[in-house]
Amino acid sequence: MSDGLMFILVISGFVLIVVLRAVFSARAKRRREESAAAEKERNEALFKSMFPELQPHYHPERLIEFVDARTRGKANARGKSEWDWNNPPGFPGLRAKFSATDKGERVTLKDAAGRAVTSFLYEAAPAIGVMRVANGRGKLTVDLSNRPAPRVRYWHPEREFKWSLKGWVFKTPIADEPFSSSTSDTSSSSFTSSSSADSSRSAAAAFVGAGGAFDGGGAAGGWDAGGDGAVTSSESAGASEGGSAASESGSDSNSATAY
Repeated sequence: MSDGLMFILVISGFVLIVVLRAVFSARAKRRREESAAAEKERNEALFKSMFPELQPHYHPERLIEFVDARTRGKANARGKSEWDWNNPPGFPGLRAKFSATDKGERVTLKDAAGRAVTSFLYEAAPAIGVMRVANGRGKLTVDLSNRPAPRVRYWHPEREFKWSLKGWVFKTPIADEPFSSSTSDTSSSSFTSSSSADSSRSAAAAFVGAGGAFDGGGAAGGWDAGGDGAVTSSESAGASEGGSAASESGSDSNSATAY
């Protein structure tokens, strides 16, 4: 075999390897994108079905926009006890009416016709915003202490969620463990294709029949405990016996008050 033919064969083999790697890489990227899109769609459906009291205004991404603008001082009350904020970030097309109270700011969102569509009690801290909704039963905590990685947590006597850029973690009182939909968690307790059909039906039943009290720490709890805020089955079992619910009543007695 001549040197020229050998050179051509080597070059051809190298080109073929490069082309094949590019093809396989493109296919893998497309599969990842399709998987991420399907996971996002599934998460949004779970959020809407499990938390009807937060629809349609209290999506975590919207809340981050609002709290970010509020903590940066983009709205200024100028010492007034009542004031308006037209078209606030996170609530497009609405007008926010702020009223100062001894427990925080009562925020009423109104449409263009002046009709109240929803309201919440807002408490501010450095880089953190707390919003009490559902007549005070629900507590949303927006944590912007690390602005590139914002986090939102919701506590309610019947259900919870945690949201971050990595994904969602949903929890109900009758579930032994939280159900994670983050891209980094593919355990048997997460909503992934690795779960069996029976497990999927059991998880769906957990979301439909939620009731009782559990883990009263709610939005005041730490984010890093149990791996991205996950609670172990032993902790959930203890909470189902009512111990943690009593803790929530003591540490956050105002959350059940109707405002």
